[in-house]
Amino acid sequence: MNIERLHIRIMITCSIVSFAKREALAASYPMEAIDELEQHGYIACTRYGDYYNTKLAAQYLRKFMTTYSPRLKVAKMVELLDHAPEYVVVDIETTGGSAARGDKIVEIAALKIRHGETVDLFHRFVNPEKPIKNSHIHGITNERVKHEQTISPVIHAFKAFLGDLPIVSHHIGFDWYSFLALEFFRNGIRPTNPAACTVLLARKYLDSPRNNLNVIAETYNIPLLKHHTADADAICANEILQLIMKKATAQ
Repeated sequence: MNIERLHIRIMITCSIVSFAKREALAASYPMEAIDELEQHGYIACTRYGDYYNTKLAAQYLRKFMTTYSPRLKVAKMVELLDHAPEYVVVDIETTGGSAARGDKIVEIAALKIRHGETVDLFHRFVNPEKPIKNSHIHGITNERVKHEQTISPVIHAFKAFLGDLPIVSHHIGFDWYSFLALEFFRNGIRPTNPAACTVLLARKYLDSPRNNLNVIAETYNIPLLKHHTADADAICANEILQLIMKKATAQ
């Protein structure tokens, strides 16, 4: 069997639906092939020693997560946030653009909002334990985060901060369903938080030429101190959200 076919067989074995135990996988396939796939992010290992196919995991999580953290319609997002005493606005930076290909979180920033005002802040850098490809975008290098905690303690701390509150981001499919949800899942946490997206809300309630964070900020004169840093983006996303909520609730 050639190496390409071997890799395909391993990735099929590592389906998210039926985890492959490390010892079972090693009994069937050479460890060098398993290691190569893991190194390139095509398969990954949970804290319990179960391998899974990361591409299938990303596809599965979108369905799995929306069962517990449903993708709301825009009107339901407005209703949720209008009635919630508190919610959390989050932004992350990552090693690259695809959790399915093994990219990891390098920064998490979140604001706890009560009646439109920030009452608490969560901000952590994360050592991703792999090369950061997106340093040219957010400026975070491996040297910068090499002494930071890895994702497991950080994600547990973030869950403690988030609790059961609604979560909001400017691209909920990326920040929440792809990256944060995947790390929750890997660390034995089942998130059930309702989720809202300022991109989807902006499409309905704002008049911006594009719905990128920086374009909306420029259109509506909202401060954005340093785009593609998680704390600045989270602050800006919250300002955009407050503008949206004023417009939505006034209708």
